[in-house]
Amino acid sequence: MRRRVKPRFWVIMIALTVIVFATSFAVMSRRYAQGEQRLKQVQSERDALILQVSALSDKLDFARTDDYVIRTARDELGMIMPGEVRYVNGAR
Repeated sequence: MRRRVKPRFWVIMIALTVIVFATSFAVMSRRYAQGEQRLKQVQSERDALILQVSALSDKLDFARTDDYVIRTARDELGMIMPGEVRYVNGAR
């Protein structure tokens, strides 16, 4: 004896299949959007870090020059070049 499947069964099965695929599509679309947002955020952070590395590289290049050594010696250590005369402000 063979059972006959009613058309209502097929309608329900098709409806369930469509619901499952629609739900899966919605979830994947949301994850994709979140991934894009995260990618933009990470790229922004990367760009900021590249600028920071560039600035630090410029500072390091300047720190390797004689001008840096002279400026540091004058400003932080109070040294003067031979033959120079130091003037001191008595108001301090």
